[in-house]
Amino acid sequence: KNDDNSEESKVQLKLKIQALEEQLHRAKDYITKLTDSSDTGKNDRATNGRKGSERDNDTYYFSSYSHSSIHETMLQDTIRTKAYQDAILSNKQMFKDKVVMDIGCGTGILSLFAAQAGAKKVIAIDASDVHTQARKIVELNKYDSIIHVVHGKVENLILNKTLPLDDNERVDVVISEWMGYALLYETMLPSVLAARDEYMDKENGTMWPNKSNMFIEGATDSRLEYWDNVYGFDMTPMKTKVVKELCNEATVEINDAKTVVTNRAELISFDLNICNDEDLDFQANFELRKNKSNAQSSAKVDKLVISFDVDFDLREYTKASFSTSCQTEPTHWKQTALWFDPADAPSLQAGEVLKGTLHMARNDRNQRDMDFIVTWEIGDDSASTFDPRVKGTIT
Repeated sequence: KNDDNSEESKVQLKLKIQALEEQLHRAKDYITKLTDSSDTGKNDRATNGRKGSERDNDTYYFSSYSHSSIHETMLQDTIRTKAYQDAILSNKQMFKDKVVMDIGCGTGILSLFAAQAGAKKVIAIDASDVHTQARKIVELNKYDSIIHVVHGKVENLILNKTLPLDDNERVDVVISEWMGYALLYETMLPSVLAARDEYMDKENGTMWPNKSNMFIEGATDSRLEYWDNVYGFDMTPMKTKVVKELCNEATVEINDAKTVVTNRAELISFDLNICNDEDLDFQANFELRKNKSNAQSSAKVDKLVISFDVDFDLREYTKASFSTSCQTEPTHWKQTALWFDPADAPSLQAGEVLKGTLHMARNDRNQRDMDFIVTWEIGDDSASTFDPRVKGTIT
């Protein structure tokens, strides 16, 4: 019976995740339309158009977080929420009598954890309309003398100096759940870093979490075969449409660990206490080899799968972490897949390595979107001089 309940809860979680993904994709589509519209303006209005577009991108981004379903989905993601709860409540000495800043507080759950852990002041910031509910939640749970809910975009609050901080008062802990798909989608981290640089105690303060790592691995996928026989009918013409959609942009999906055919290679690691905004546009080299379980046979690689880990890890405190890898329980972030063109999806033979470089950067027209480019090549792993057998690019 417990197994049945577990399976039922997994199904419910997947449905919630799907609803969140659909809403975020609608926001992304709308933002794209806004930026496309601004590009068609006259030359003498180009600069104003870009500024207006940036404002519209932020406006729609924050308004998308005014919908209750997004907050419900994130709160019900127990992998995410319990990791934050453990990281805060298992380290009460970090929060006792300290000043805490929560960036993108949403319903205020992290601020409530911090207050529960003994913080003397929590500044909870959110630019969406959910700040109204957050303030009522704080009052209802009798933490309104500790938690101060502030409505606004962090950068504007810094500029206008409107945060409830006394003269020379510094922030001891900056908490935030800023991660997006493929870790950096939505580009919320720069706002958190801005708050860190402006308010955090440079000597004794910390970001919490304080580390994040991005990974890549190769996986196989047979979904195109579905169209060969659909209720007894040949629907192979659909494959062309599906391929175009898969190869046109990164897809957000849950990938079964059984479909992973390579190692999971680290792309980049961020120390959130010292990394800078410019570090978030990067290129990283990686090498993928077949899993030991299929080392003697060839392995088709249909897509490259990006995931991330988040760590609360300081020497004197109890460690907490969570992962969005294919090998762990799914979160609302799922994984992000970059598809090879199925016409030339490569296969890794015994003794070969896939060497690649991932370029990841914010989109020029919409800074909350991300652009991916992967250059890759496959060749003999043992050769003294690497001579690729096949190579290509994913854009």
